[in-house]
Amino acid sequence: MKVVAINGSPRRNGNTSLLIEETFKIFRAEGIETEVIQLGNKPVHGCTACGKCREIQDRKCHIKNDLLNLCIEKMIEADGIILGTPVYFADVALK
Repeated sequence: MKVVAINGSPRRNGNTSLLIEETFKIFRAEGIETEVIQLGNKPVHGCTACGKCREIQDRKCHIKNDLLNLCIEKMIEADGIILGTPVYFADVALK
């Protein structure tokens, strides 16, 4: 089994990372493979509704200039997914 965590915090070693690592300790003790993708502070585009993903159906975004396709690939391979983000003013981090 494998669990992938996507860390949306701009602070690579901040509280969100610490919480992901605490969770991973439990998984690792059970022999479950873990991986973290640091997404915070990296450019990620929003969907432009171009429809290419529906047309081509290759499980990828047609716009290939950020980490989105890597995240999609890792999530498809994973048995579990953790989305980690800090909370700022009652909302999740967007960048």
